[in-house]
Amino acid sequence: MSSEPWILHMSDPHLGDLSAGQVLDDEKDVFDAQPDLETTQRVFGRTLRGLRRFVGEHGQPDVAVVSGDLAYQAHPTGFTAFAELLANCKDVLPDDPARIVVVPGNHDVVWDEKPGTLARYQGFLDATRGKGCSTPLLDGIDFNASTGVLRLMARKHPHIVDTDRLFVVPLNSSNYCGVLAGPKKAMTEKEWEADLAPLDADVRSKLLDQIRSLRRRDAARVSRWQIEALGHYFDKLRLPRQREPGDDRLRVAVIHHQLLPVSTREERKLFESLTNLGQVRQTLREYGFDIVLHGHKHEAAIYWDVVGEGGPNGPQRRILVISSPGHFDVGTPVMRAIFLEGSRSARNVRVFTFTGSGAQRSNARHDNGELIALWTGLDGISARDQTLIAGATAHATYSRLRALFELRDGARLQALVCRVEDPSDAQTLPPDYPHLAADDPQEWLRDLVTWWQRERSELVARDLAPFNHGERIYRRWGDQVGRAIRMLNERGTSSRALVQLIHPRETGRYEQDTRDLNRGSYPSFALVEFSLAERNGERFLDCFGYFRVQELQYWWPVNLAELARIQERVRAGVDGSPRVGRIVTFSGNAVWDTALPGVAVPVVDLLVEDPGRLWEMASAVAYPDAATDQATLDWRDVLRDLSGAGRHNPPLASAGIEILADHTHRLRRVVTAPKFRKVDRAVEDLRIQYEALADAEPLRPAAVKLILSKVETLTEAVAKMLPEARP
Repeated sequence: MSSEPWILHMSDPHLGDLSAGQVLDDEKDVFDAQPDLETTQRVFGRTLRGLRRFVGEHGQPDVAVVSGDLAYQAHPTGFTAFAELLANCKDVLPDDPARIVVVPGNHDVVWDEKPGTLARYQGFLDATRGKGCSTPLLDGIDFNASTGVLRLMARKHPHIVDTDRLFVVPLNSSNYCGVLAGPKKAMTEKEWEADLAPLDADVRSKLLDQIRSLRRRDAARVSRWQIEALGHYFDKLRLPRQREPGDDRLRVAVIHHQLLPVSTREERKLFESLTNLGQVRQTLREYGFDIVLHGHKHEAAIYWDVVGEGGPNGPQRRILVISSPGHFDVGTPVMRAIFLEGSRSARNVRVFTFTGSGAQRSNARHDNGELIALWTGLDGISARDQTLIAGATAHATYSRLRALFELRDGARLQALVCRVEDPSDAQTLPPDYPHLAADDPQEWLRDLVTWWQRERSELVARDLAPFNHGERIYRRWGDQVGRAIRMLNERGTSSRALVQLIHPRETGRYEQDTRDLNRGSYPSFALVEFSLAERNGERFLDCFGYFRVQELQYWWPVNLAELARIQERVRAGVDGSPRVGRIVTFSGNAVWDTALPGVAVPVVDLLVEDPGRLWEMASAVAYPDAATDQATLDWRDVLRDLSGAGRHNPPLASAGIEILADHTHRLRRVVTAPKFRKVDRAVEDLRIQYEALADAEPLRPAAVKLILSKVETLTEAVAKMLPEARP
């Protein structure tokens, strides 16, 4: 069963007595007493009931939304039918009726009744609030329609859905539908009746009906008082009107009427759209809504509404607008399921559309779902082929990277820029980082970054690793970080604060250096630049890292942690103590891999930099009663890593396994226990196997199988001495 939250969206069923357009059968003859005519209502109900298998697979919806027009012309039979529908479909709706959100449509209010009166809403209220559903704040019912002051009744009924993952707010746009209107100085109804009194009664009645029809307006409008009352309601419940930092709940608004046209169909009528559309759109922007769900037009449409502020150069927000289908036939769109996927801080939504079910079908059919990058609405970023990913923090930026490559199905992307405004969390793994085969993933990151930034690496010195970054930054061509600090201190606007990791001799220009090229000593991390910038009256040290190729899923956080460490070292040396600024990465070729890349140094080789730990590992299996916790933990990490956990293939260890073998050989002279001798033999066999395959690239399946067999033998031998060391 899926754990992803989802919303069921329905609209405009027009239940109850049939209208002329709801009969779908097109036979030339209709049999007398034929009760099984196919209608839009039956298709709607049959499709809703047919969601049972879907709900069985995905769980009941977190929220169900009905965006208006439950009935046809507010007929009581429609409201009765809606209440029956709720009762008969409990198994495909949320258990809590307060998570069923219903807004009134223009067919759910009684026309000619004054706005903001109970008489307009009584049928709707009985069918919705009477059953515990969440509804909008209604003019004249929940707040004073002349002042916007909340009434006590507003606290007795749910008007929003507020969960750990969703924040759903219904709005009423139907308070002025079917009201009488006219020019400011137009005659009143009583004046018309008085002037027409001399006429014949039948003629007078027809004329009054005609005048009333000409004065009647189907006006969509969200009153100013409703907007104010909504703010007061939020305040009373101590809910944030605007999205606050760290609040990653999806904000959804529900309204009956459309915001913008959803089809090319032309309609010639007064008040075709919301009369105060501009104010409503700004309200949606101000409240930080991510999605708007509506009905009314009977069109299945999805689009972005871009709402700006402060002119063309001001900030813009993209709000996803989803229009529900409304004319239901077998095989045509009827309702939708909206799933929240990916990280909470970088949501994609997948929208499934269910088509109308025929009488022969028990399960509702749906399409494959349309995946939409909802997170791009936050900063006005373009959709699929991104060149810029921006986030407030390192973790938020990484979440957006994940969401981007999910959209791309992991396809490679060229010229990708990632901007992290505040990299203070760059030294820790993001919460949505892939699962690692390590007891302490954060320690794994620290150890890895420390090795890549070592000024002198034993592995590199022994020529067992082609390079690490620290040796190139601090030793090979002098202390480049020190030079960058001097450049910035001498001239704060200098663009020469550069650190290079690739020398011209390694580009292939010089024949004598082709050996290095063939060995692969050519870092993907090519260059880092530092720059001082002033923002809001403060100085910041910004950092820009350039990568000729960069793996994003596993290695971008590692690279970012390296950059953050170098950035702090530079910042500490710059005069005036600037604040830590942005980190921006530039990837010439951005790759999304499904396992740790080969540049992840084997754990046992990383321990070469701290040889005392390798000696403790050997001592632990020789004298298990005196084994330290660290040695046991190191064995577990090493064995897990050598088995290839989290990698495409098991790694080929070198110096680490060689030193470990030397240590166990020495101890064998004084330790005669058969179990220890098996460990010593297994380490030696593995060392020989690695040596034999040192130049194999890539590993063939037979070689992989052989390595894994040797690792398994070593694991079993170690586990007999240190049971807790088994991965």
